[in-house]
Amino acid sequence: MTDGKVDWEPAGWLITVVTLSVLAALAVVVAGRFDLVVFGAPLLGALAGAWWSARPDRVVQVSATTSAERVFEGETLSLTVELTAPPGAELLDVELLTGVELGAEPRSLHRSTPGTARGEWELHALRWGRAAVRLRVTTRGAGGLLVGDAYCAVTEVAIFPNADRIGAVPRPMDLPDLMGVHLGRRKGEGVEFGGLREYQPGDPLRNVNWPVSARRGSLYVTERLAEQAAKVVAMIDASGDVQQADTSTLELSVHGALAVVQAALRRGDRAGVVSLGGVVRWLAPDLGRKHFYRVVEALLDVQAGTGSAPSDLAGFPRTVLPRGAAVVVFSPLLDERVINAVADLRRRGFGLAVVDVLRMEPRARPEADYDPIAIRMWRLGRRGIRHRLAELGIPVGTWGEGVELDEVLRPMSLRPLLGSRK
Repeated sequence: MTDGKVDWEPAGWLITVVTLSVLAALAVVVAGRFDLVVFGAPLLGALAGAWWSARPDRVVQVSATTSAERVFEGETLSLTVELTAPPGAELLDVELLTGVELGAEPRSLHRSTPGTARGEWELHALRWGRAAVRLRVTTRGAGGLLVGDAYCAVTEVAIFPNADRIGAVPRPMDLPDLMGVHLGRRKGEGVEFGGLREYQPGDPLRNVNWPVSARRGSLYVTERLAEQAAKVVAMIDASGDVQQADTSTLELSVHGALAVVQAALRRGDRAGVVSLGGVVRWLAPDLGRKHFYRVVEALLDVQAGTGSAPSDLAGFPRTVLPRGAAVVVFSPLLDERVINAVADLRRRGFGLAVVDVLRMEPRARPEADYDPIAIRMWRLGRRGIRHRLAELGIPVGTWGEGVELDEVLRPMSLRPLLGSRK
């Protein structure tokens, strides 16, 4: 149960009556007809007495219940609110206030008494984030002399972003010593042929290649390529947010990062997430379904910001950006600091892939003759950024309108991302 403070103020009609009474009193003084005051004095006295004797309290009590506190985009939930006005006051109107994350559709509003009410709403999750739900309650007290509004915090709903189901996720060239599904370059337990070598004491007899041993006259064993797991980190450029036709660059980045994390976890890899810009956030690579929901929870706090996108990621903990991880960057490639950070990661030996989430370009103004020239220069700058990243061995794909993320990542997934052990 929460409380809301009512800001009482005189009713509109009361201000009108007092104003007319003061004007009438001035007219009486000017005209010298003091005997007429006896007609208005009782009314003013009654109003003053009601004002001071019947002023209600300032607290509205609110009790709210929701069918769910955590939902995914596109889902619906129900909200039930019970209101109790201060003693001596009555409820006039109840309005539900939500942000862009939620859409509210009223179902019913019942008033059992003038001071109590029960309302029901159906909420639609429109956009990921932490959605605060508030009520604006309009009340009337002191026999109609006072009206006031109270703003009450009702609840907070966590709306998780949906993840597109993709099958293509880039992986690094050098895999860590973790059991997984990828064929690595080191020898170990597996099913793929890795070579032959002479038998050494301690080798299991099941690994002896008897046909080759019979031909060569000594024991030889078959080596297998180890099946290893990859570490994948999805990096979100939150240094800014560009609104586009039906979405924004941050929207695409968050949904794309979650899709990469989900696909990596589904195939048995370890996946994490890093957000650059605003407040730098991260979640180290791990595996399992619980870790997926930890990533989803962390993405709720990603917000666009300025002034804090680092150009050097050397200060990140090693657990966040482990050596040999594949880093998939979702960025509009507009902030030079983020571009420098990506280049720094590549020079430090990480395998990277960049997904460009910018789907629009500046438009020329009809009255400005130099705008087309500026737009051509802007396009050349974008090509220069792509060429700079390509020289470092970083593939760049464009997530255009009407293009599935799987189509963007598949060419990057055909070959392991080039990395280094330096």
